Amino acid sequence: MTHSCGKLLVIHGSRDPRPHQGVLDLAQEVRTCLECQHSAPTRVETATLELGELTLAEQIQQFGDRLLAENIDHLQIIPLFLLPGVHVMEDIPAQVQQAQTLLGEKMTLEICPYLGSHPQLHNRLAGEIKTTDRDIWIVMAHGSRRPGGNQPVETLAHQLGVLDAYWSVMPSLDWRISQLMDLGYRRIGVLPYFLFPGYITDTIAETLAAKQATDPQLDYILHSPLNQNPHLAQMVLDLTVSSPLSTLI
Repeated sequence: MTHSCGKLLVIHGSRDPRPHQGVLDLAQEVRTCLECQHSAPTRVETATLELGELTLAEQIQQFGDRLLAENIDHLQIIPLFLLPGVHVMEDIPAQVQQAQTLLGEKMTLEICPYLGSHPQLHNRLAGEIKTTDRDIWIVMAHGSRRPGGNQPVETLAHQLGVLDAYWSVMPSLDWRISQLMDLGYRRIGVLPYFLFPGYITDTIAETLAAKQATDPQLDYILHSPLNQNPHLAQMVLDLTVSSPLSTLI
């Protein structure tokens, strides 16, 4: 049976093993979704932008060569990133262009929209807020020092009717919690805007526990990262459907 195309899920890369295992699990869920939809068998693999033994371009080339050996000449690259920062806008396109040069015209490489651009992501987060009784919510993201780099998170927070906080820039989670408690809030929910658990999500949990130890009246709920969303695999597949945001290299 002929395979329709290849799909490559790209994450940032981490020394923590949890994101790597998380993307492997997600790739399997994507395969299962495709099987349930009776799609043509599709090769689904994973790659990292950084901290891997090979560059992303080399990983794409190797996967592309395996696809070509099976007479598959189309590979979709799906950036599993939540914000349109340097990695999405510059680094991944540059690596894909290098891979295209290595593979030549016999392989078509397509960069799909990044995960954070999925229109249903807002609805999924809104659903989590509605099903958990809190007085106020904070969406916690990594943050960017680039001018305008945090605008998508600010927009998301505004749409959800919540406040924003960041790991790398102000307002920090610690500052935001203190601000809310000074205003009299105690029942606070935190939505981590991260795809997989890791060092940062661990630190978020530690920050909240430390704040509660200082003021036992703090009654917080910390939700899981987005990889726990049962609809995530389908959202990834949605990104591979022909879109004006897709880029053919």
